Amino acid sequence: MKGMTDRGACPPGLAERDRQWSGLTRFLAEAHAGSGRVAAVTGPVACGKTELLHTFAEFAQSELAGAQVAEGSPARSRAGEESRPANGLLVATAVCSAAESALPFGVVARLLRTPALHAGQETERLLERARRVADEQGEFDAGTSAAARVLDALCEAVLGAARTGTALIGVEDVRHLDAPSTHWLLYLVRRLGAARVLLVLTDTPAPRSAPSPLHTELRRHPHCRTVELPLLTEQGVAACMAAHGGDAEALSEADRAGIARAGGGNPLLVRALLEDRRSGAADRDIGRGPEFQKALLGCLERCEGAAAETMRALCVLDGPARPSALARLTRAGSETVAAALAALEETGLLHPGGPPHPAVRDAVLESLSSGERSRLHLGAAELLHAEGAPADDIAAHLLTAGRLDGPELLPVLHEAAQHALRAERPRTAVRCLELVRDACDGARSRTAAEAQLVRAESRANPAAAARRLPALAGAVRGGTVDPRDAAALAVTFAHHGRTDDAAAALRHARSAGPDPHPRAAAELRAVEMWLACTHPPLARRGPPGAAGPAAGTAGPHVRPLLTSTAALAQVLGQGQTETAVADAEHVLQAARPSDATVWGVEPALLALYTLVYADRLEEARLWCERLLEDSGRDGQRVAQAYFAAARAEIALRRGELTNAHAYARHALTLLPPPAWGVALGLPVSTLVHAATAMGRHDDAAAHLREPAPEAMFHTRYGLHYLHARGRHYLATGRYYAAAADFLSCRELMTQWGLDVPGLVPWRTCTAETWLRQGGDRDEARRLVNEQLAKLGPGPSRTRGCALRLLAALSSPRNRMQLLAESVSILEERGDQWELARALADQSAAHRELRAHRRAWSVARRAWHVAEACGAQELCEELLPSRTRSEGAESRGSGEPCADGLGALTDAERRAAALAAAGHTNREIAARLCITPSTIEQHLTRVYRKLNVKHRRDLPPALKAYLPDTA
Repeated sequence: MKGMTDRGACPPGLAERDRQWSGLTRFLAEAHAGSGRVAAVTGPVACGKTELLHTFAEFAQSELAGAQVAEGSPARSRAGEESRPANGLLVATAVCSAAESALPFGVVARLLRTPALHAGQETERLLERARRVADEQGEFDAGTSAAARVLDALCEAVLGAARTGTALIGVEDVRHLDAPSTHWLLYLVRRLGAARVLLVLTDTPAPRSAPSPLHTELRRHPHCRTVELPLLTEQGVAACMAAHGGDAEALSEADRAGIARAGGGNPLLVRALLEDRRSGAADRDIGRGPEFQKALLGCLERCEGAAAETMRALCVLDGPARPSALARLTRAGSETVAAALAALEETGLLHPGGPPHPAVRDAVLESLSSGERSRLHLGAAELLHAEGAPADDIAAHLLTAGRLDGPELLPVLHEAAQHALRAERPRTAVRCLELVRDACDGARSRTAAEAQLVRAESRANPAAAARRLPALAGAVRGGTVDPRDAAALAVTFAHHGRTDDAAAALRHARSAGPDPHPRAAAELRAVEMWLACTHPPLARRGPPGAAGPAAGTAGPHVRPLLTSTAALAQVLGQGQTETAVADAEHVLQAARPSDATVWGVEPALLALYTLVYADRLEEARLWCERLLEDSGRDGQRVAQAYFAAARAEIALRRGELTNAHAYARHALTLLPPPAWGVALGLPVSTLVHAATAMGRHDDAAAHLREPAPEAMFHTRYGLHYLHARGRHYLATGRYYAAAADFLSCRELMTQWGLDVPGLVPWRTCTAETWLRQGGDRDEARRLVNEQLAKLGPGPSRTRGCALRLLAALSSPRNRMQLLAESVSILEERGDQWELARALADQSAAHRELRAHRRAWSVARRAWHVAEACGAQELCEELLPSRTRSEGAESRGSGEPCADGLGALTDAERRAAALAAAGHTNREIAARLCITPSTIEQHLTRVYRKLNVKHRRDLPPALKAYLPDTA
């Protein structure tokens, strides 16, 4: 036996168990020497007690067998003892189970029937006698003579076997021993004395309540030793990974730390994590593999008392352990919960005082049935509500539960939905409101929730929101909709082209009476003004001119809409006014794409279009780009689509055809056509108009072939569409169709009281159609003069366009002056496309006057402007050969041109850019406020550095350096 103690080093697979292994080795040596020992191996669930017992038994058996062979001890051959080696190790183990704790002498029978202790028929007769005594007694009483004789005989069977060799008897989970086996074990412990028996009992730590008779007896026994198996330390986890991880050295430092944290020092969990990592089942997230989840749930089920229920409640609450909250959620006593938390900490499933590890939490939550999950989350929501927790935290549990048990938490869901909208989480808001709707009892309350649901879903998926509208339309006609909700629904119905339903909702909203609540009156007023500006046929009357909205009585959610609709109404009804522009900018200053109002981004959009129709394009561009950036950064797809459409319209009016086309395309990519409703006219009209101006007529025709809502032609958006379609017809020579579209704009705008040139310039478009067709020039001149009269004397891009047409209708003597004024205005207002057209007409006028050099210079400048804005068709008309040569140069030159420009000074680049745009030296000198001789010197150096000989050879890339004054 001394040899075994010398060679008894703990195997490497048992990490951090050297002290325990050494103790068992010493106990077995003492038992082999004739001094019986009891080793009580205790430790948390799954800390390795069973593994330690079986590994030690295998090791000891092999060592003693080797020692017996070396000593030449003969084997016993008596009947029934063939498997008992003389002076060898007799190993018998049994596992206790709670499911078998009612089987009398069940553990004793399993032990005695092991090959090491079985004595043939004698053992079976003894066990049959023991069962008969137990059955006769019903409830086993060890104090009777019959029971005492049976217990003594059973103990003698073990002690007799121990006389032939050292007996190692292991009993696992002794807390589940059946009562007769417990008494037998007590008899055996008291009779060990000089017996060659090592009794190893494994169990979790003794309960904090009154200990069992077995635990009391073990503490009194002089030869009983406790062997504690704690959780692994950090060093122990590292050793475990080294022993069981295979390629553990290949694990990163982060993976090792993650495994150590998730495993909690529990050997079973650590090995399960390593197995998942080795098999590739958890390549990304530690703890997501099947082995870890099975091991974790197994540990949890083996914990006694309220530990499992406490852990489930703790994972549902998803926070630090709070015994009082857990007690309310599990409906258990505080002491019970405290004991459960201590047990979970001892097992490594829970870090002391902290929340469960995310991997542990996920595994526990995934193991819950749907009914249990719903019950726990609903209880957690009620608990947090009673504690005054934030609405978002409570709503998260309600959404997981999927139901409410009463109306108490409905306000919480309403508040959480508003928070979700402000945080641009519309899908969360929709889920909250769906839960509210399902929990409502009455028809009116359900309809109100459905109306809120539609508005929230419109922020994420307008097409999905449209599918809810038929039910709401029926509710409006049934009278179950609140008048305030009906006003907002009128906007939604109108947006999706449900004109009749919108009219019904508007009538219902007005049915509140002549003197409703001031805030409700302000909301209704805002809706009517919005309809007057956007859906005029639905409005009670034309756009409200000077009558100011009741902004002072409006709430903070409706006031921006009142202000922006009033501003737009002023511009559409009276033309540009400074007051309207100022009001629009006030709205834009406070606008945020994530505003969780009933109207969403509508106030900001109306304010933007107020600036657009008022010809404040630069201001509109700056505001729109800010809102577009904000909405894109926050992932607000619907808002981003609408702002992209507005940015496309701004780019179109600035003559930036390529940008306009790109922004409109982007808007339709973000939001498919069915989701736009009647507002589809905004991006499609810009696409058609830009493609037409760029000469891409097939693309424009393809966009026009796509179906458009019929209701769109009764809205402001339809005017944009008709205007763009008319421009396409005009560019492709279909003059009668073009005139029909422009005159349709006239009819609608006159009927609606929106006949302002800044909205749609139907007069100049119609005049241009007559001019190209060779029609009535007097009628064309009358329309242009009428347009100019409506515009007033101030400069505007629409005035610049009208002057260009008036020049075409005027005598050659007046034409140059009108074109010069047109060019000056369009330069100032920044419309590159119209500027290129005016310059082209100016070049033609110079040719008529035989000023060919000047005509050539202006044509080159027009070409550069047209090429910069993407109007390739106009470039071809102006300088066909130049267009082809520049295209070839740009394809073949690549970077060298840009490198050559880098050699120029700032002054040289400015002068060269103006020269490339077609300006004379004198004009360049006037614009840059220097002498013509200095310009000549600059250009001489430019020609030398760029290796060119003439102005016409200057590279197109110089257009990027045009000074602002150009």
